[in-house]
Amino acid sequence: MKQTRNALKGLSGQWLVASGQMGMVCFVLLMIAAEASVDAEEIVAESTFLSVLHSAEIPARDLGILEKLEVKEGQKVKAGAKLASLNQTEAQLELKLATGQLNVAREEAENEISQSLARKTIEVAQAELKRAQEANLKYPETVSLTEVDRLRLISEKAVLDYDQAVHEQRMRKLTADLKEIEQEIAQANLERRTIKSPLDGSVEKIYVRPGEWVQPGTTLLRVVDVSTLRAEAILPAKYRYLDLIQTKVSVEINADNKPSVVTGYITFIHPQFDPIDGSFRIWAELDNKKERLSPGESVTMTIHVGEKLPADQP
Repeated sequence: MKQTRNALKGLSGQWLVASGQMGMVCFVLLMIAAEASVDAEEIVAESTFLSVLHSAEIPARDLGILEKLEVKEGQKVKAGAKLASLNQTEAQLELKLATGQLNVAREEAENEISQSLARKTIEVAQAELKRAQEANLKYPETVSLTEVDRLRLISEKAVLDYDQAVHEQRMRKLTADLKEIEQEIAQANLERRTIKSPLDGSVEKIYVRPGEWVQPGTTLLRVVDVSTLRAEAILPAKYRYLDLIQTKVSVEINADNKPSVVTGYITFIHPQFDPIDGSFRIWAELDNKKERLSPGESVTMTIHVGEKLPADQP
């Protein structure tokens, strides 16, 4: 009995110690969570790197001599604006030839003279056969059987000739359709020799000059759009639990003693954490339509925890 009481006392002591340790752990966790929740109202991310979000290396889509540049470096362009052109003489001639062939094919497809002639031939042949048959009914053997067979053959041949005329016109229409496709190909080949901008932005660099020979895929120009910039920052591990997607961010600017703020929203949180300190990377998109920030800058970005992108915005 004495040994049993001693054992129970030992277990009770261990339970009290364990309970005390658990209480301390819970207290520490609550303190950390409370501290984090206070600190997380605004997160300041220093050394945030800015880069271009939308850009395009614009290639040649055909081979030939670069004939003309329509822009210069630093010039602003709109999407669809003409940037440069390759020599178009041969492509223009091919389009002209295809257009002429299409016009001829359409004219032939609309010609129904052969059908009309075949239709009239049927009417005449059938009328002659009918007269011969009626004559034999009224006056037997007026027209020989051989002649009747010949007239019947002519009538049947006239029907076949009409079917052939219909078939030939159908084939002419199909040929016209093919010629139309050939014209579209020639038009596309001509347009392919005109280089256009795929986006709004500025011409950052021109790689090729007029008179140089280019191959398909040769990079001619680079156009960048700085109206929206990507801001990349690294956050410490203690903010991993926060829902930061679509959270508002801001960057303060003080240019020429005129303070202003550029805002944006977090769009991406990297799924992989640093194995040493648990830090992680985030990306935000900044509205830079007034071009107050430049790619390559390192800025301080403030993350406004709890302020989300409005639901009516994409």
